[in-house]
Amino acid sequence: MAKKKINVTDSIGKSSKNILDAGKGAALTQDLGALFESTDDIATNEKEIPVELISDNPFQPRIEIKQEQLRELSESIKNDGQIQPIIVQKFNDKYIVIAGHRRVAAHKLLEKETIWAHVIEAEFTDTQENNRLLFTTAAIENLQRENLHPLEIALSCKEAINKKVFQSITEISKALNKPKSYLSKIMAVLKLEQAIVDDLLNNKSVKDLEVLYELQKIKDPKQQIKLFNDYKDKMISREDIRTAVKDQKATVKKTPIEYKSNNKVIKLSVDLTKLEEKVAKELQNKIEVLLADYR
Repeated sequence: MAKKKINVTDSIGKSSKNILDAGKGAALTQDLGALFESTDDIATNEKEIPVELISDNPFQPRIEIKQEQLRELSESIKNDGQIQPIIVQKFNDKYIVIAGHRRVAAHKLLEKETIWAHVIEAEFTDTQENNRLLFTTAAIENLQRENLHPLEIALSCKEAINKKVFQSITEISKALNKPKSYLSKIMAVLKLEQAIVDDLLNNKSVKDLEVLYELQKIKDPKQQIKLFNDYKDKMISREDIRTAVKDQKATVKKTPIEYKSNNKVIKLSVDLTKLEEKVAKELQNKIEVLLADYR
């Protein structure tokens, strides 16, 4: 059993500090390292643990791992060994994956009984602090992989907010050190028609965030789905979708009534041609009755 000294920030709890440090110790990312600033010596255990005792991180954003990619990773581990340990935290008699979801899946495919891991000995507790770190470490690890779908990130963020791990996208953007505008675009993917969301879940057919963001601006459900399918079939481009959004804005009817006022003058202009004949007549009668009281 190996002991490893780690440096973490004083601004978070001991259990959470261990998670962050393990991320740094396993060389996950520079982003993880940036999450802590000051120091506090804490030890984590590094050892082989049973694969069957490992549970998924409940905030893991990745919906699925492509079998081809999983086979490639499994082959790499089989030939070259496990390059980096996964990170887990004790939970009752089992472990929760903090980072290394794909490596665990590869070990299962290889039918390996154990896996090399940094073990956070502090028992997992279902607190906001601990859940924030579970979400943050999983998100940071996965955001660096280009094949992570925007919908996966959106669903993970939504889950974190629903479970009150974070109160808003603003809080999540600060935790992940990502622009709020970027995460807001990602969350907009959830506004797409359900038929599109289902297709993305099952097939990950369109990964271009800008395309998905523009599509959700289309108000007509049938047009939105048609544009999605046309783009998926490579019949139209991203610019074609943007043009459709602009055309939609151009066809929106302006209000038939313009009203301006100040302390001296009230100006009311009504374009009756934009109203149905019956509605126009009723409005005209009401205005005349009202004005009659002030003549």
